[in-house]
Amino acid sequence: MHVAADRCCTIGFPMGGAMIGQYRVTGVIGRGGMGAVYAGEHTLLGRPAAIKVLLPELSQKQDVVTRFFNEARAATAIRHPGIIEIYDFGWTSEGAAFIVMEHLEGDTLARRSARSPFRWPAVLAIARQIAGALGAAHAKGIVHRDLKPDNVFLVPDPEVPGGERIKLLDFGIAKLAVDSTTTVNVTKTGAVMGTPTYMAPEQCRGVVVDHRADLYALGCVMYELLCGRPPFVGEGSGDVLAAHIHLPVPPISGAGEIPASVDKLVHHLLAKSPADRVQSADELIRAIDALTPERALGSTGPRAALPAATSPTVTTLSGSASTSMLLPGSGRRARLRLVAFIAAMATIAVGVVVLVMRGGDVRPMSRPAAPVATAPSPAAPPAVPSAAPAAEPTAAPAASTATPAASTATPAVPSNTAPDPGSRAADPSVPPERAAQLPPEPATVEVAIDSSPPGAQVVVDGTVVGTTPFHGRLPRRDRDVKLVIRLAGYVDRTVVAHASHPITERVKLVRPATPPRSSRTTRDQSYNPF
Repeated sequence: MHVAADRCCTIGFPMGGAMIGQYRVTGVIGRGGMGAVYAGEHTLLGRPAAIKVLLPELSQKQDVVTRFFNEARAATAIRHPGIIEIYDFGWTSEGAAFIVMEHLEGDTLARRSARSPFRWPAVLAIARQIAGALGAAHAKGIVHRDLKPDNVFLVPDPEVPGGERIKLLDFGIAKLAVDSTTTVNVTKTGAVMGTPTYMAPEQCRGVVVDHRADLYALGCVMYELLCGRPPFVGEGSGDVLAAHIHLPVPPISGAGEIPASVDKLVHHLLAKSPADRVQSADELIRAIDALTPERALGSTGPRAALPAATSPTVTTLSGSASTSMLLPGSGRRARLRLVAFIAAMATIAVGVVVLVMRGGDVRPMSRPAAPVATAPSPAAPPAVPSAAPAAEPTAAPAASTATPAASTATPAVPSNTAPDPGSRAADPSVPPERAAQLPPEPATVEVAIDSSPPGAQVVVDGTVVGTTPFHGRLPRRDRDVKLVIRLAGYVDRTVVAHASHPITERVKLVRPATPPRSSRTTRDQSYNPF
């Protein structure tokens, strides 16, 4: 805590060039009914800061100052990248209380959601970040008790999936209980503190609350982001408080794309009894991860939940990014085709090696036969192929018999496996005898999509297949395919490409046009806590 010797104007507010501690005032960010926020800069470090100063008359009220400094104590005790950082706090020489904090440039969640609605995967990603910050606070015995969209700031951060990090603000009415000797509880028994729209039922009744009240508030925030309105509204605060206590949560409506599992999670957070809710921030994070498979697999992109795919998905890991391959048809048929192709190629490779070792003439124009699909007996079920054993060099056939050997070594494929629409065997313009001599074309094509900023969803035919940078495979088709690159806060980009060859695209996402700023706002993009 610091007591500053600074030059102030007569009403207790510093003027341009005034000093507050080690910070020089460089401008005004905003003013409000409780005080003002100034832009400042550390005189030695050059570090920018926001300086919040209470009105002198409010600085004489012990309960107001306690709540004011409680924000500084709470944020300093937690020290989490998702919580605003406090640099200093104390009194000016004229007795005005102040806090020096990091200067944030960005948007509040309230402003962002009003400007452009969030889709449910982005809501889960934001909720996960908020839960991480709340979990750090709860681990220190701190309950925020005033979580709302206005107290969540979105700041650019290229190190975070999606390019933005959340910052929790305003721990002014937090219940601070760092240890038994430094417990500060700024509320009195029976006092209702918080914002009614986001208050848990027990908080509405004015009883003692714990960390689960924050989880209820987060449920209210998620509900509002998904629906465009909070769960309970009324003509006055009393109506809203009563609704939180007595009324059931309305169903999430107006957003048919929201999966039932997401709806269920939000309603779980909004249970009337704390015992019936998600019990911890860690539990909430695990629940969100269960709804977003890429998070569980360790992908570095923003965690967007995958809707039920119309085609089976085979997912593998390559480094820290996930690669998805969508195979047409049933999963069993796709695996049969893949095993047959691999076995045939392995047998052909062995034959070529043997011919070279024996000095055989491998002619460039001679081509191996494609795997032959043989129909099983109608009375017998289709055989599941197994990996073909490698042939011994001494048993390899001569050059004139290499093609039949490859054909007989190929595992049988059930007759219900239709030729791939993009294969030469399915092309009526290719004579059957010629098609039998040509190797099959790949059933899939490579897809590489990158975006700036990264972390955007890649949507194909309404299904989220991954996030940028995306490297995967899609079914090969003799037609165009439409890919939508989607990131919360940015305009969707659509890429149309032919699915008969590899697709490589890099797109730059742009934000929607910003509406005209209100003349009442001094600086719309800076944090003004008053």
